[in-house]
Amino acid sequence: MNPNNQKLYDFITEDPSILTNKWLSKRANDPTSVYSSCDNHRAEDRLREQNGLFIRTVASVLVASENEVNQEIKTWAQAVAMDRVETRTPLHEVIHQFKVFRGIFWEHVHLFVMENKGEISDSEILHWSTLIHSTFDTIIETFAERYYNYYNDRISVQSELINELSAPIIPLSDSIGVLPLVGDIDTQRAKHITESVLMQSKDYHLTHLFIDLSGVSIIDTMVANQLFQIIDILKLIGVKVHISGIRPEIAQTAVQLGINFHKIPTQATLKQALKANKIVLSNTIDDQK
Repeated sequence: MNPNNQKLYDFITEDPSILTNKWLSKRANDPTSVYSSCDNHRAEDRLREQNGLFIRTVASVLVASENEVNQEIKTWAQAVAMDRVETRTPLHEVIHQFKVFRGIFWEHVHLFVMENKGEISDSEILHWSTLIHSTFDTIIETFAERYYNYYNDRISVQSELINELSAPIIPLSDSIGVLPLVGDIDTQRAKHITESVLMQSKDYHLTHLFIDLSGVSIIDTMVANQLFQIIDILKLIGVKVHISGIRPEIAQTAVQLGINFHKIPTQATLKQALKANKIVLSNTIDDQK
């Protein structure tokens, strides 16, 4: 190994706080950002710890093997990407900080070169430039990938929770329930609705379920087929389904698409559907008291 590589590594890692202090001094006073210069000692301590590890990770390219460097990059990127997602830090803010610190880091390398004039060749400087900038690029790419994965995982968990909460059956009695559906229904949400409705119908021991579609903006063949599937599944466990709330414009679209609701009891409103089945809401509630 080139002895100057070790000297540069020692120069960089001997006191990482020098670089970190320069970086932190450039922060803006934005209380909404994890990089804010506002008086938040916990956040600053975390940034110092993360940046100290970042400095050692970049510098390791001077003395360590490629496999060792790559492992350090993955470890740093995984931990910091998770933290930035948890703090809801926009990706472009992180990329900007990479840009700022790259300049600070290279200024420090330049200082080392100036302090050791005559001992360092131009080819060594060029080699360091290639190594360091390539390492920065690899870290940014790895971080962005981890950030994307963690962010998508977070969104998926939130979407699943929203889907679970978006199909609540409201029990009207020991055997009768209402399912008000609202908003657009895509394939993923339809799957959650099917699973949730089946489970809730069993839990409530329902024999009749009124599905109200007045809050559904679009009925296409996919939604209709999923609805028919729900009805067929519920029929197998002894639950009769009634449909209400199909607006005129949606009914017209359904006819044009060849969607046939004739085999399913339908009413214009939930009130009419309940009345047609001789269910009086006020009496039902009184009976439950």
